[in-house]
Amino acid sequence: MKHFEVVCALIINNEGKIFCTKRGPGRALCGKWEFPGGKVEPHETHEETIIREIKEELKSDIKPIEYIGSSSYEYHHIEPFDDFSITLYAYKCKLLGGNLTLTEHTESKWAFIEEMKKMDFAEADKPFIK
Repeated sequence: MKHFEVVCALIINNEGKIFCTKRGPGRALCGKWEFPGGKVEPHETHEETIIREIKEELKSDIKPIEYIGSSSYEYHHIEPFDDFSITLYAYKCKLLGGNLTLTEHTESKWAFIEEMKKMDFAEADKPFIK
């Protein structure tokens, strides 16, 4: 089973809402909500990854402020993809610039934790909502 190291950004606004994105078509877990981020590349730190991914996916600049924790999950029977597992590392981040423009996701939303509990999040992201 393939394993991926992934980081995600918990971008929090002044109202205490967190930025969430919905995965786009042609990707595993299409239609699930997630915290934006992506796979760690070789010789890249988690902080470098999250800065790069947010710039690529959302055309915005962020600064990782605080490491929140990690979550691991095995995904099975997600056609047409092979089974895979991920370890997801979450970082609280500050938005420095940009408009969080979607390039790979179909939707985005600023949401409070209580609202997120009712949204269909990817399993690996769910522990960060609690």
